Amino acid sequence: MEKELICRAQYEKETADARERRLKWFKEARFGMFIHYSLFSQHGTGEWCMSQQNYTKEEYEQYAKTFAPKEGCADEWCRLAKEMGAKYAVLTTRHHEGFSLWKSEVNPYNAYNYCGRDIVRVFVDACHKYDLKVGFYSSLMDWHHPDGWRCAFDPEARRRFLDYIEALNVELLSNYGKIDILWYDMPFPMNSSEGWDSINRNNRLRKLQPDMLINNRSKLQEDFLTPEESISPADGAYWEACMTFNRISWGYLDT
Repeated sequence: MEKELICRAQYEKETADARERRLKWFKEARFGMFIHYSLFSQHGTGEWCMSQQNYTKEEYEQYAKTFAPKEGCADEWCRLAKEMGAKYAVLTTRHHEGFSLWKSEVNPYNAYNYCGRDIVRVFVDACHKYDLKVGFYSSLMDWHHPDGWRCAFDPEARRRFLDYIEALNVELLSNYGKIDILWYDMPFPMNSSEGWDSINRNNRLRKLQPDMLINNRSKLQEDFLTPEESISPADGAYWEACMTFNRISWGYLDT
């Protein structure tokens, strides 16, 4: 079945027309907690360790075999978020390492298949318990998928990989109730929204979650900008300053 396509002008007009309505809660929230958690959490040297330390896929997959999230971890995260005044939380549902934290039919490299746990499900439930808006981080870059780098120069690989990325996000936006933020990251190895077909994918995903906010990291400005490690107000645009606790790592770092 052919996927729905839309031109840039139409997409930008439709999203702009509803943007203020979608952003109302975000403007009032002011503060959220970003939770970087996945296989790298048990490594102890940060979330880029697979790339920076030159692990092969086979070597890094050993961390999946020992992945054992603590019972009640999501409840603890969200309770802490609520106590410190956060109004929303964003979870790394799938970081660059390619490991999905939910029960995915699209990606067999996932938490449910390795440890019998759907971390996204318990995260969403905890957000509801503590009255937090729900955000899903979704990496575009993928070190585990065979087309994750071929997509830059092989048109067939690009089509397969774009279909894969969209299918993953369709699962996330279809199976967990109302989602408030889709937080893209790392649009590499392609360097344009056209390369990622972001307009068409985002248009289709918005049909699943009409009230959802999308950030600017699929190479489109979308609803809000996401500068890192700086307070960088954007003239005429909404923005979120993304700050670490230690200015070194987003994921777990043993110090």
